[in-house]
Amino acid sequence: MFDVEPVTLIMSCLLMCAFSVPFIYNGQKNKKIEKKLLINLKELASQKGANPTEVETWRFRYAMGLDQQENILVYLRQDSESLSYSLNLAEYKNVQLIKKYQESNGKELNHKLPEYVGLQLNPKNASQEPVTLEIFDAEMYSDLNGETVLADKWVAIINKQVN
Repeated sequence: MFDVEPVTLIMSCLLMCAFSVPFIYNGQKNKKIEKKLLINLKELASQKGANPTEVETWRFRYAMGLDQQENILVYLRQDSESLSYSLNLAEYKNVQLIKKYQESNGKELNHKLPEYVGLQLNPKNASQEPVTLEIFDAEMYSDLNGETVLADKWVAIINKQVN
């Protein structure tokens, strides 16, 4: 067995606590932000008489929910310019995935960097404009955090609901 000096042990514990505090604080802050986002989404849905059963949040700024019984899709983006939609899916014929790429030519490889990912809901009435729901915008974020998978998932969910 080896001897550990009490002063070294106390200093080690203090340093570990000091190192951990910012991570714990940030995690708690993000949980509060996500909880507030979900509350705002449910309030928006309740204004249309909906109760979303399928709900998704990402980047602590975006939320989307679907009430399958009422056929209502609710979307919320909260940042400097908040944006919200409550859409009756009976008024839409389909949804399309929109991916815009910024091409970057390297020396050996040609990479496609995603610049924008969104969902476009096309209305049944041709006189109405399609609605675009932003999932990812490279002007706000430098990297993807699973948004393409999330967009594919919601395209399948919404297309199943409208058909």
